[in-house]
Amino acid sequence: MTTTEMLTILGDRMEDTAGDLFSTTVKERYLNRAQDKVIQALNPHLLTDLHVVKTAITMSTDPDVDTHFKSYFSPTVSTLPSNPLGGPLGIMGIRITKSNFIRKVSFDMAKDFSTGYVTFSATEPVYFILKNRVYIFNNTANVDCYYVREPSVIASSPNQNCDLNAIFHDAILEFAEAELWRTVNNRDRMATAQAMGYEYLAKYNQHPATNVIGEGLPFDYQSSNGLVDPIYPNYPIS
Repeated sequence: MTTTEMLTILGDRMEDTAGDLFSTTVKERYLNRAQDKVIQALNPHLLTDLHVVKTAITMSTDPDVDTHFKSYFSPTVSTLPSNPLGGPLGIMGIRITKSNFIRKVSFDMAKDFSTGYVTFSATEPVYFILKNRVYIFNNTANVDCYYVREPSVIASSPNQNCDLNAIFHDAILEFAEAELWRTVNNRDRMATAQAMGYEYLAKYNQHPATNVIGEGLPFDYQSSNGLVDPIYPNYPIS
């Protein structure tokens, strides 16, 4: 759906086809607010149109942290081709270039490591987030960053269509309509549009666009470290 089509439909829904009550600028403002809301509510694996991979990121050194975690990089546009959505929160995964993915741990786990309460394997790097930086355990090699980027601003002049897959556009329209009804204090129509938007999101998150059963669900590991599929668990042979 193009920006022009979105604006036309939104005008029809607001009973303002001529744009006398809501200007194009106002409607675009709330289309962008709705886009942000939809992106925040969707499972990251559904946002395939916003997925980015940046390879061979050079690590920097921070002498103020634990010596084992002194290597870091900043996930910003200065290092990446675009800003991650929500800064470090938009990161989906990090791997050593041409090697293994790195497991994320909490800052509390990093603190416990520094006090000797827990240990990390030298052959399995881990990382944690601090100061909007990604600190990696015992690693100076280049890394690759997989992340969800910030979307482009929806605009009609110059024309910029929504970056998201077309299947999510109806939800964006519902939330934009809800926001506009809120500005004129029409709570009933706001609630109706908002409920429709969340109904769309619930369906999207329940049935991934990729049609991979179980995608987005956490996997379980047995004591033997064997991966257990949450949809099709491993059954004993005998």
